[in-house]
This record gives sequence, C-alpha cells and structure tokens, in this order.
Amino acid sequence: MKKLIFISLMVCSFAASAQTAIEKNGTIYKKHPYITIVESLERMMAKMDTIGMVKYYADTAYAFGTGAPETKGIASIKAGWRYIANEWEIVSITPNGYPDALEYTNDPFTVQSWWVVKVVNKKTKKQATFFEVIFHSFNKDGKISSEMSFHDSTPLLEAMK
Repeated sequence: MKKLIFISLMVCSFAASAQTAIEKNGTIYKKHPYITIVESLERMMAKMDTIGMVKYYADTAYAFGTGAPETKGIASIKAGWRYIANEWEIVSITPNGYPDALEYTNDPFTVQSWWVVKVVNKKTKKQATFFEVIFHSFNKDGKISSEMSFHDSTPLLEAMK
C-alpha cells in the first residue's frame, strides 16, 4: 500500500511540474534598431517615398496580406507600391500602440506593428480609415525578408464605390 501511495504521489508530482514548466521562445524588445527601421518605413510610405523604402528590403523579399496576392522580389513589391500610389492618396499613417521586436529562438527576427491608415480613393474621392497590423521579418543582413499585413478591407471597398 505504501508503494502505491508513493507511486501515486510521484505521478501527481511529475504531472504538476510538467504543467508549470516554462520554455522561452525568444525575447521581446520595445526599443530596437529594427523598430526604428519599421517606423521610418511607415513615414516614407505615408509620403510614397519608394526610393527611400526600397533600401530596407532584400532583393528576394516577399509580401502578402489582406486582399493582395503574394508578391515575390523587390520588383513585385515596388509594383504594389505603384498600384497604391495610382489608386489612393495617403492622408496619414499613425501608430496605434507600440511596435514589438521579436527575437525568436528558431525563426526570423520580426517586428510587429499596429497602424491607423487614412486614405482617399483618387477616383471616387471617398475616404477610408482602417486599422492594420504588419509583421516585418528581417534576414541576417538586417534587410526585410518578408512583410505580412492584415486589415479589414471593408472601408477600402466602400471608398471604391
């Protein structure tokens, strides 16, 4: 009986310790040079300074997000910027909260940031405001290797009508 109680206590002890185990997957920074890059990039985007923006991207970078096809390579990304410039006037891009730089243990270094974007459709003259979250991943050379952006497209679709 003592053995049975001892084994039961050991099993409960192992089960309890397994549930409280903590494993880090990296470090989160609230100040980091990559955050500064992302903030600069968004200021340039607001002015459609594509010449300034391109210097932050790797030639092999890819981008995708809500309602847009995946683009591969800097030439495709620049074409996406040209489309935005032709269709929309950017009124403002302002931070919503603060960005986090995520240094993952086994994944690319990533900056996640949140923005409020106000644009005007050049054809209809209607304004759209939407919230956006963007994930920029960086390669070993400090260049953006991928960009994922997500937002509710409803305000944009309404402004296009």
